[in-house]
Amino acid sequence: MLGSSDDWLALEKTAQVGTRAHPWDATPDLDTGLNRQLETGKPELQRTGADLFGSVYYLDPELTGVALFAKNREALTDLRNRFGSGECRFTFRFVAGLGEKTAAEFRADAPLLPHRVKAKMIPSTAKGKKSFTLFRKLDESSEGWALWEAETGFFRPHQVRAHAATHGMPVLGDTLYGGPLSPTVRELQPRARRSDLDTPVFEGLAIHLTRVEFPAGGTDLRLESALPKPFTLLLRWLGLDD
Repeated sequence: MLGSSDDWLALEKTAQVGTRAHPWDATPDLDTGLNRQLETGKPELQRTGADLFGSVYYLDPELTGVALFAKNREALTDLRNRFGSGECRFTFRFVAGLGEKTAAEFRADAPLLPHRVKAKMIPSTAKGKKSFTLFRKLDESSEGWALWEAETGFFRPHQVRAHAATHGMPVLGDTLYGGPLSPTVRELQPRARRSDLDTPVFEGLAIHLTRVEFPAGGTDLRLESALPKPFTLLLRWLGLDD
């Protein structure tokens, strides 16, 4: 648990579970799981004083980081309205290949539209919905990788992933958007003598929601989630941990 109040609960979301049910996802979701456990009387959840659990925003299963849930209907309506009106602030970190030359800081504002067939977003000036993401490069390595920070006040499904790919820096492991596969131990340490030389140094998507800022109870709150250990190890492998 990252934090709680009478109206909300924040959890550290792991990969392969979504915050809520979505047509694109075949994985379990936290909304369903938390409410089922609350209904069956799980003591840990009953002690939170929640009437229900409702995710404030959708976070796709592949991402890790801060997941925020309202604990009653009034709070759910209020927090979702604040999210929809852009009153919140979200900060992600992700790893991408250096690829094309890209400015160290820039704003991506391509309108996004769900693909007709595939479970992904595509840029469309004609039919896409308004979206923006601010990108800032935090570090780059001689091995050809970069650590980026992405910020937005509101995000659509896959927004950061889609905007990053549109600008030639898809997230490491995000093959849906053309992202590079994780390098193996052999590729990073060709002279090493180990039994796991052909093992990728990272599994999944290298993107994490590190910080959420939102207004509640008359004050501005901040929730932070440290990078998962596999992510920090990846940074070390790629020379991005300075």
